[in-house]
Amino acid sequence: MRITRAATIDPMPAPWPPPIAERELVERLALDDDGFRAYVGAFVAAVPSRACNAAAFASACAYPWARPAGSYLLDGDGGVRALGGLPRAEREALIERLAAPRAGRLPLLAIGSNAAPETLRRKFAHFDAPADRTVLAVSGRLHEFDVGYAAQPALYGALPATLFPSPGTAVATTLLWVTPAQFTQLTWSELSYRLGRLRTRFAVDGADEQFDEVLAFVSRWGAFCVDGAPVALAAVEAERRRATALTQEQALDHAARLTLGAGANAETLVRAVFADLAGLAPRLAATLHASARPFASARWTPYAG
Repeated sequence: MRITRAATIDPMPAPWPPPIAERELVERLALDDDGFRAYVGAFVAAVPSRACNAAAFASACAYPWARPAGSYLLDGDGGVRALGGLPRAEREALIERLAAPRAGRLPLLAIGSNAAPETLRRKFAHFDAPADRTVLAVSGRLHEFDVGYAAQPALYGALPATLFPSPGTAVATTLLWVTPAQFTQLTWSELSYRLGRLRTRFAVDGADEQFDEVLAFVSRWGAFCVDGAPVALAAVEAERRRATALTQEQALDHAARLTLGAGANAETLVRAVFADLAGLAPRLAATLHASARPFASARWTPYAG
């Protein structure tokens, strides 16, 4: 990974392949499509029926959840500090400490809920070392791609985020500087995503810095389509957006009608996910999965295990 200015972050190559020491995780990432479907099928079959109340539905519709407007630090105690509000010397020292090569952290793109501090707190809370609960989150624009919906509801009912190619678009995303332990944890948590390297421009907000490649996750299910084309997350702002943007509830409405019939809506689908995800799976495969657009880009190198 290279940047255009080295005042606070030294140029360095992105580790490729990224270091993953856990054999079971490497094997999962290396699964082909048939192996992945079998793996997920076994996982889904073990998911119990759960209650879905108004708060659970509201949370699904609020995805990708709240995040600061700009770059921030999540400290080891769970506090959030906006980088823009810090004195320049303190801000640059902080970036130098967490993003310099000697810090040993990995740059990982966050496009959905992984950019939300509450998600990162939850995923890293079990780590004993404060460094493994600390994250530098740098906001910026990812060029030539947009953020859409994965063609598969998550356990919490929402359609999570995924990337799709969009020439000329610059979409708001976040670059996380994570420790190897955090990187492994995030990779475990992204069950239905491929890990890979994306060779495109990420321009840092409010700074004269840019990266020409990032590590990223893309959904194995592909991008959810309406009328044959991927739709974008309205909650994620973009310049020169080519796709139609839908709110989470609007996207769920479309997915519900496609999957469950004309009378279904977002709440119907979310409640079905909570009640019987295994029973819903064949309908999702025949509808959402079948009409999705698989991720494909000459700029993408998937992790092969």
